[in-house]
Amino acid sequence: MRYVVTHRTVAGSRYFFYVLLLSAACLEPNIASESSRYDGPIIESTGLEIVRSDAGAVAARVRVDKLLQYKNGDKVYPEGVYAEFYDTDKKSMAIILSANQACYHAEKNIYELQGDVKIQSCEGHRQLSTEALYLDLNHEEVFTEKFTNIATDKELLTGSELRAKQDLSQYSVLALQGFVSMASMA
Repeated sequence: MRYVVTHRTVAGSRYFFYVLLLSAACLEPNIASESSRYDGPIIESTGLEIVRSDAGAVAARVRVDKLLQYKNGDKVYPEGVYAEFYDTDKKSMAIILSANQACYHAEKNIYELQGDVKIQSCEGHRQLSTEALYLDLNHEEVFTEKFTNIATDKELLTGSELRAKQDLSQYSVLALQGFVSMASMA
């Protein structure tokens, strides 16, 4: 009789082993769903030159040392960005942009530029420099709350709370801190 009890214990342990094995198989999809929660970059590129054309003419040339692209469409340029934008009608360079770091926020369609940000308008001979700048692609404007310098052939303007068109053809500085007319210096 004791032998029958032992036999039942062995059969019970086999049953327990099969239940454990099936339970482990059912847990496997949860492990996969946890790994799909990865929030890091899905693509990492280095040493890129991106050229965009419009009707066969170069419209923009962008150079980056490193680009991180994320699943939600965001992009990070941790080692800076240098971009040249061309006037396709005149086939000449219109704007040069550079920054130490940049991020593209896909949901808002805005670029955030950080660290020694410079925009130079070739046509109007205007140059903007600041430490942080936002480029709103929907409204084709740039803005910042940070201290900004704008230099033209005729004036030097300093202040903060800047709003301007992308090409710097129109701009306003709400917290003006300084203005120098180049005509007065001649």
